[in-house]
Amino acid sequence: MFIGRDNAGNRYFEAKDNSDSYDGRKRRWVIYAKGAEATNVPPEWHAWLHHVTDAPLSETKLYPWQQDHRPN
Repeated sequence: MFIGRDNAGNRYFEAKDNSDSYDGRKRRWVIYAKGAEATNVPPEWHAWLHHVTDAPLSETKLYPWQQDHRPN
């Protein structure tokens, strides 16, 4: 099931059920827009992919000193 898209065009998905999961959680994955490079995933979506948060975090800047995400 499609969950969302980030500013770089990466698309994020989550399984409809956890039947193929070994730890009881739904499988989550990303389809990269520009080649399979893990550093293309912004921190907001990284937290969601690794089950740190249940929903993707807001991509809005919270502080004036925060910079936009840049891949390595």
